[in-house]
Amino acid sequence: MLRFYKRKTPEPDDHDDINWEEEIKYDPGLRKLIDNYHPNQRERVRRRDNKDAGYEAFVVKRWNGFHRKDRLNTHVGDVGSLHYKAMKKCEDLLKTKQHIDVAFKTQSEEGKQAYLTRLNGSINVARMLVKQDLSFRGHDESEKSYNKGNFREFHDYTAEQNPKLRKVTRPSASANSQLIAPEIQRDIVECFAMEILHSILEELGDDVFCLLVDESRDVSCKEQMAVVLRYVDKCGIVKERFVGLVHVKETTSASLKSSIDALFVKLKLSLKQVRGQGYDGASNMRGELNGLQSLIMRESPTAYYVHCFAHQLQLVLVAIVRKHGGISDFFSKISDLLNIVVGSAKRRDLIRDINHENVSKALGCGQLQTGTGLNQEQCLQRPGDTRWSSHYKTLKGLFDMFPTVVEVLEVVRKDERDWKHRDKASNLLDYFQTFDFALYLQLMLTTLTITNILSQALQRKDQDIVNAIKCVKSTRCHLDDLRRNGWEKVLAEAYDFCDKHDIIKLGMEDPYIDPKKRRKESGITNRHYYQVDCFNEVLDWILRELDSRFNETSSELLVCSSAFSPRDSFHEFNIENLMSLAKLYPTEFNTMNLRDLRHQLSIYIIDVREDDRFSNIETIAELSQKMVETRKHLTYHLVYRLLKLVLVLPVATAAVERCFSAMKIVKTYLRNKIGDDFLSHCLIGYVEKELMRKVTNESVAIVILEDVVDTMEKARNVKQARQQQVASASLLLQGLSSLLGPSACRKNMHSSSSSMASPSSSNIINTRAINNNIRTWLALTSFPNVLPTFMSTSFKFSLPFVSPLTLSGTNTSS
Repeated sequence: MLRFYKRKTPEPDDHDDINWEEEIKYDPGLRKLIDNYHPNQRERVRRRDNKDAGYEAFVVKRWNGFHRKDRLNTHVGDVGSLHYKAMKKCEDLLKTKQHIDVAFKTQSEEGKQAYLTRLNGSINVARMLVKQDLSFRGHDESEKSYNKGNFREFHDYTAEQNPKLRKVTRPSASANSQLIAPEIQRDIVECFAMEILHSILEELGDDVFCLLVDESRDVSCKEQMAVVLRYVDKCGIVKERFVGLVHVKETTSASLKSSIDALFVKLKLSLKQVRGQGYDGASNMRGELNGLQSLIMRESPTAYYVHCFAHQLQLVLVAIVRKHGGISDFFSKISDLLNIVVGSAKRRDLIRDINHENVSKALGCGQLQTGTGLNQEQCLQRPGDTRWSSHYKTLKGLFDMFPTVVEVLEVVRKDERDWKHRDKASNLLDYFQTFDFALYLQLMLTTLTITNILSQALQRKDQDIVNAIKCVKSTRCHLDDLRRNGWEKVLAEAYDFCDKHDIIKLGMEDPYIDPKKRRKESGITNRHYYQVDCFNEVLDWILRELDSRFNETSSELLVCSSAFSPRDSFHEFNIENLMSLAKLYPTEFNTMNLRDLRHQLSIYIIDVREDDRFSNIETIAELSQKMVETRKHLTYHLVYRLLKLVLVLPVATAAVERCFSAMKIVKTYLRNKIGDDFLSHCLIGYVEKELMRKVTNESVAIVILEDVVDTMEKARNVKQARQQQVASASLLLQGLSSLLGPSACRKNMHSSSSSMASPSSSNIINTRAINNNIRTWLALTSFPNVLPTFMSTSFKFSLPFVSPLTLSGTNTSS
């Protein structure tokens, strides 16, 4: 193996052949050059020179021919002389602009403007992609690709249209700083989200808010939780703002609670500010024992839970569809119709063509009117139990397109190739020609039209709980009036439908014949069956379900809240109810505040009733805005505080549902690998379009540049920490040299390196001693808390012997 080692220059026989007094002169000009020594002696000479020569930089016998000018040229020499080179180096050293640190720090104004222009171009492209909900990345973003993705393609197109941007984005001009990398794209979108969240938190301040939460699964089968805050801003306007999408691995209440805590820490919010909770009614959220609402109420006892009104209304309709036999059979037939007509692309085209032909004929005959938004292309929508107003849209589409649907079913029934749907189409045609279908269609369409008005009102962003309760009560009264006095109207509409589509009408005084038992007499008339057993029973079911589902409207919290209603000159105003409401919030109103609140309420009601500016107000949301406009929120600050607590109570989770609709647009099957953070940032910019428009390029650029500065500061701190470690290491090495003697380290290291071919016992012992001290130094630098103690002892202790085999540092405690 020795032949594989690098060959060395043979050493001279005598190691002490150097006369140190002659070789190491005090005057540097008289010293022998280091290259003139033997290679194996140079290190010894260098060490002795550093130790004994005094580091003199100038010669003792200097040049003193300044009195003769002709000698200067000889002293300076030619251009390549040593003196001339030293003079030029001195001049360069005195020029601070040529220093490396100055060159790194100084940039021309042109470079700064070019950088800002490139950054501004990237921000504009990212803004457009977020606003229009377009993907950023492309499958192939190389220079030879014909489609580099939306960001690169739009950036290149913008550069072609903008001469300034085109000038600074050329490869020769921008070098490696084009600001189009995927990391830059994500940083820009994150800055947009940060600015939007900053605006939301500024609007909110330290005020109270309501928490709206829901969960849904995206296209990559990840469970996502959307969080929306409902609060009253400084102008008295109710706002519902989307603040983030969080990926949750479990849907348990504890997991959802921990995710909300993590998001609140990031946003610097506290659960103590929560004064309301709104969910869709799932057991893991609304559970009174271990649900999410109970976990939050443990930290904020006044965070009252209100079930989503729109979801409760949908549950009422679903219950009717499932429980009532006639309605259930009616919607099952419609489901079969949708499977036949909508389930095939060929039949979809057929229904469009037939409907277009029928509309053209109706327009030609004057049966339909023309105008903006009229006679649009229609299609049947499949109803869903979780889709609000979907049943109403299905029946409305069927009512408008009934002739077209019948023609399509006739085509399917005559098609001998489609034997699977032929029998179903025949059965549906027979059912659609019955009076039962016509009556149920008119009954459910009339009922769902009434409930759809309520559903649309509940989904408004600025809807308040008091007005929502009134809408529910008015809807119930309308349905009750329909149950009492609406039979004749529904029957007349059913007869008109039968006349229009050639359906056999039934006489109400004729005996009722059961279609399944035609030979058996029922003993009742058609009027009794269709009015009592169908019409009245269906509406009774709906009224009972409304009373059962909306039982929260009779709770003390919501009943007392209705006393704030400004309708009819504050007709429902009641001081006792409002005082009872204030007692439900002990953290906001202590004993002294309750006493002052009663006096303020007494003066407040007299003031607003006499003020004409409050005469035409209908909702408490308008009341809040008017109080801020008239500065009465400062005069009656306790009344306004109580009013805000009522306004933040949730009505519906429509804002959260809109976020999930946006999520399905942002994260698609072709874009299913988007990261969770990037998805949340894109959604914040896409959902909050109003705040996105207010974010300027300058604010985004400032955030990006601040991040760059922070990164540089961190790198500088790391560098300083390393320099401190090196300084500590040098001190420790000095201590080690004092332990082993003033020159033992150098001597032993030299002897150990020079005696590899023929090691001796003394050299091995010295090497082991050095290794022990080096290991101790490594151990102490690994544990900085031990370093001050080690340094304070001034190395006045002996280090124990450590075996050379323990090179892994397991005995660092030594």
